[in-house]
Amino acid sequence: MAQEVQLKSMKPRHDHIIDWLLMHPGEKTLTGLCAELNIGRGWLSVVMRSDCFVEEYTKRRQAHSSELSKQMIEKQLKVTLKALDKVDQLLDDDDEVDLRSALEVADRTSKQLGFHPTPGFSPILEETLTREVRTVDQGTLREARETIKRVTHVAFATD
Repeated sequence: MAQEVQLKSMKPRHDHIIDWLLMHPGEKTLTGLCAELNIGRGWLSVVMRSDCFVEEYTKRRQAHSSELSKQMIEKQLKVTLKALDKVDQLLDDDDEVDLRSALEVADRTSKQLGFHPTPGFSPILEETLTREVRTVDQGTLREARETIKRVTHVAFATD
């Protein structure tokens, strides 16, 4: 069995590989990277499987993802605020406003901001009554009745 080769430290060329990977997230093959750096696929595989490379790539990928997420959220918030300003202006105009359009815009913006009810939770509560019959012995029944009396008495005494 062949011994696994590991990098001892990161070099600028290895940083370039990480940069390329971060700039081309949708690439399915590394052929373009190999051609750009004039390296073989085998050597690239050794580099990419090395512990120090994996550690550095993971750190940089997480930092990149974090920054990208932050930028996307900021951009989405700007767009949402602009849209709300436009809707606000539209509603303030003296002209007649189509109620359906206004409600649709309000609904969509509230969904984008996370203020929309979760599917499956209806604001209208439905009461469902079920009757379940279980058989218990006399001792358990007596104990349950005493507990109910004691709890009820304590609740009324503290009010």
